[in-house]
Amino acid sequence: MKKYHALFFDLDHTLWDYETNSIATLHELFDAFEIANLSDTNKEEFVSIFNKVNDKLWANFNKGHIDRDTIKNQRFVKILKHLGIKNEILSVQLSNEYINICPTKTGLMPYTIEILEYLHKKYPLYLLTNGFNEVQQKKIAQSKIEHYFKGMVTSETSGHRKPSVEIFQYTLNLASTKADNTVMIGDNLSADIHGAKEAQMDTIYYNPKQTAHKSTPDHEVSCLSQLTGIL
Repeated sequence: MKKYHALFFDLDHTLWDYETNSIATLHELFDAFEIANLSDTNKEEFVSIFNKVNDKLWANFNKGHIDRDTIKNQRFVKILKHLGIKNEILSVQLSNEYINICPTKTGLMPYTIEILEYLHKKYPLYLLTNGFNEVQQKKIAQSKIEHYFKGMVTSETSGHRKPSVEIFQYTLNLASTKADNTVMIGDNLSADIHGAKEAQMDTIYYNPKQTAHKSTPDHEVSCLSQLTGIL
């Protein structure tokens, strides 16, 4: 097994269970704002529309086509439009509450604590995320994983976003290490795996749903517990 000098982790969908935490938040908002009284819909459809809109916005953000304010300001406008609701005040309220509530949720991907407990004794760990500073900091504090990491780099702190080589180089400089002895662990083939490979780093693709793909990461795992066999 190769001996690495540092490990870089993605946060959302890799360690922090974005899907579970987001669903719980959206269900709370659906009830609190009585969405069922405003549209012929249910919680499941509300979540489904959110995911479609949110995924598209984040894909455009990662490509550099939009900024963070566009996500914040347009996400629920688009969702409500899908539901036939035109209410600008409500969209702002939903946006603010989602951003306030969701990061306080503490759901983690299976074996997150166990693998971080194992790895942080062997390697310096760093988080590398396209999320926003305040939001991501709240997530790791609330879910009690902050102490495992030497540092966290976001698109805000670095001025770049994955998959750009610059954000990986920024994190390498922060960790005082080089690409050829560092590995990136993440769930996003474009942002995490292709980006890290462009930066000449090794890669471990976390693929819990075992989705078929044509990429060639150095390693692939479907459960975080499998990292003990690699690291």
